[in-house]
Amino acid sequence: MLALAVVLLGGVTFANVSLHGKAQGHEATRSHLSELNMLLHEESSVLWKAVADRNSPVNVARELGENRGRERELLDALQGDLPAGTLKDLRSSVAAYRAVLDTELGLLGVGKISEAKALEKRETEPQFGRLNTRLHSLEERAADAAELANNIADLALAVAMTLAVTAIGRLLYQFEREHRLTNKANEEMLEQQQIALDTLAEHEALIRHQASHDPLTGLPNRRLLTELLEGSGGLDQALLLVDLDNFKPVNDQLGHAAGDDLLVGVSSRLLAAVRTDDTVVRLGGDEFAVVIAGGDASIAVRVAERIVATVGEPFEVAGTEVRVGASVGVAISGGGRDGTELLRDADMAMYQVKQGTKGGFAVYREPDVRLIHQAVR
Repeated sequence: MLALAVVLLGGVTFANVSLHGKAQGHEATRSHLSELNMLLHEESSVLWKAVADRNSPVNVARELGENRGRERELLDALQGDLPAGTLKDLRSSVAAYRAVLDTELGLLGVGKISEAKALEKRETEPQFGRLNTRLHSLEERAADAAELANNIADLALAVAMTLAVTAIGRLLYQFEREHRLTNKANEEMLEQQQIALDTLAEHEALIRHQASHDPLTGLPNRRLLTELLEGSGGLDQALLLVDLDNFKPVNDQLGHAAGDDLLVGVSSRLLAAVRTDDTVVRLGGDEFAVVIAGGDASIAVRVAERIVATVGEPFEVAGTEVRVGASVGVAISGGGRDGTELLRDADMAMYQVKQGTKGGFAVYREPDVRLIHQAVR
């Protein structure tokens, strides 16, 4: 019986390791899809630099080239992780979206801004919306598959531990007939069973936390932001999108490790700038979001002012003083808008700041549908 327990534990341990490996593969797939979604979103925003930057054709071409090179790498990395038909459709959708962006860039390049805006509203935004929905769906599938694999692995290990403890308890009962030793064996068995259940519960809690939080800063991630916006229950909310200014030179000059340290420092300052009921989220890269509970416009503006001020203070990174800024877009819920529309409005406000002086904030306010820009220097 003891030998059987050892064999069982060995087999389950091997299966546990294999299943956790599969879970890591699914998580890598989710990460690739999330990064691809972010790069496709950035492609659209890069185009509008053509309006404010005289050197934009060269700069835009370079940035688009870098983005699309990375997108090709991500699509190639998904080979084998996604069904062949799904990956083929995804490549086709990405190619169609790029074609519309190239047309829009051509219009901007010759100064046809109104035509470019009309094209963006008519084709670019709907195509990206469909792509975004598709990528989020694939991300969720990968996350669910990873969670399922981890849960099965942990459950199998817990069951095997329980069976092994039961077998050991039976051996002790057979060898020791005395009532005291029998009771002790039962107590030990129950204790081990509880440990196994506690371990399983801890693993499940860790998996849930990892699925909804950024591994670098520990902040909630885009997935949790979506849940917050969709689960507001009709209550008013305000959403702040925060994009760092001059972050790329830190990475280029001091390295990615220094860039990561800077992002951690920024997340700490954002947490200090908001109220206890507000939620700070890292969307990815150098972009963050803040959900303001209650949706009060005056509170949202004060929080935006504090964020711009505190992020604008110097940071000590890798023994070097660096300065970055924050461009903040603010959107206030109301008028029956859902979370996707609120995120879109905040994004439009943020890019209004990015196209202007940076280092400030803009408020997109319904129902007037007008952009109020207020820079903080």
